[in-house]
Amino acid sequence: MTDLDRTTLPPRDGPLWVGAFYNPHLARETLEAAELFDHLAMADPPRADDRWFEPARERFTLLLHDYLGQLSEPYDAHAIARSRHLAALYDSPWVAEHFQCLHTEDGRFNLNYVFPPLYTEEFLQRFITNATLLRAQLDRPLVMENIPGFFDVPASTIPEPEFLTRFFDATGCGFLLDLPHIWIEAHLQRRDPAAFLEAFPLDRVVEIHSGGLVDDDDLHAPWIAPAPPSDAMLDFTAHAVARCPAVRAVTFDAFSPTLTADVLLESTRRLRERLVP
Repeated sequence: MTDLDRTTLPPRDGPLWVGAFYNPHLARETLEAAELFDHLAMADPPRADDRWFEPARERFTLLLHDYLGQLSEPYDAHAIARSRHLAALYDSPWVAEHFQCLHTEDGRFNLNYVFPPLYTEEFLQRFITNATLLRAQLDRPLVMENIPGFFDVPASTIPEPEFLTRFFDATGCGFLLDLPHIWIEAHLQRRDPAAFLEAFPLDRVVEIHSGGLVDDDDLHAPWIAPAPPSDAMLDFTAHAVARCPAVRAVTFDAFSPTLTADVLLESTRRLRERLVP
């Protein structure tokens, strides 16, 4: 059996998990309402002074969703060691990474938020090669998250859904489907989100992110925020779950020091009521 085969997730055969990100400033409230959460996604390593992390690790399934590197370039030994350490610490059933390019190749410039790669043959082969190498080092499944395309880049030559489909076909990785990212792209292209979603490789989806969007005054468009999902987003999430036969988990995607306990708990509760019979 190859490494690729050994680290491919089989189809879901149990209940759908519903959870959220671990927000250290809300850890006590999360543990007090533990029945709402099947899992917690870890965006940052636990701080040494976080007395709530160990109880959370004992209580919940933890998903590694830290920024590990930039898969358009090979991971160095330090990044791989850090990834392996965090995956083992959390006993994460899979490791999540992004189709993102945060910094330039020469390291001179760094962007403030996730930025999509150029969807070209060259970048596709980079991602395929580097993801395959990373999976072999992690010895556990790797899932990749789609990135919002806020504007078209003329240098891209492959439609994003085709780029992702070819990547997943070549690597066997799972798909972390971020629905707010899909919603933003559909809005900017003046398309229906559900119709836009159909172009993506939904059979590869392992995890779904759902969350809140607010109108951004600078962008004059919706953008991700630590806010509750709207009724329309909840409907979209339920639609996506029905269209993704292998999805294992749905995560309320809000990780911010401004997130309140009320928003975290109510949003997770509404997702659970909407998705779990």
